[in-house]
Amino acid sequence: MSLDATIAQLSRTPPFNEMPRDALQLVAFSAETIKLAEGDALFQQGDAAECAYFVLSGVIAQTVAGADRTHSARAGALIGESALVTEVARPASARASQSATLLRISRPVFHRVLEEFPSEAEKMRARLARKTRALARQLDALRERALAD
Repeated sequence: MSLDATIAQLSRTPPFNEMPRDALQLVAFSAETIKLAEGDALFQQGDAAECAYFVLSGVIAQTVAGADRTHSARAGALIGESALVTEVARPASARASQSATLLRISRPVFHRVLEEFPSEAEKMRARLARKTRALARQLDALRERALAD
């Protein structure tokens, strides 16, 4: 896949859709391309997450131990966004359900991009703050329902 095609895909996916082309070029150029055959494991639930994966092509199935459902990430999906900003454990296992090509975007690369593009870093901080507030509201609602039962 060409650099321009990769940048075009990145530009349609949060948080990259908030970044200028120069920032996307840095991400695309600095990321490692990974190819998986059908059935290959990407990571296991509980692994330390030091990077995110951007799906360029193929399908990655994510499963949680003990759960009956699988989430499929297709081209244009970002897997593990929170790993770009902080240390977290993988909440699910991921495996290629068909051959796939991914970009491995490390936390240090992402931080470097944010340092070089501070206005985009502020936009991202604001977006993450909104997501965190929404999650906190959802958790409060669940807690209230659990206490009401």
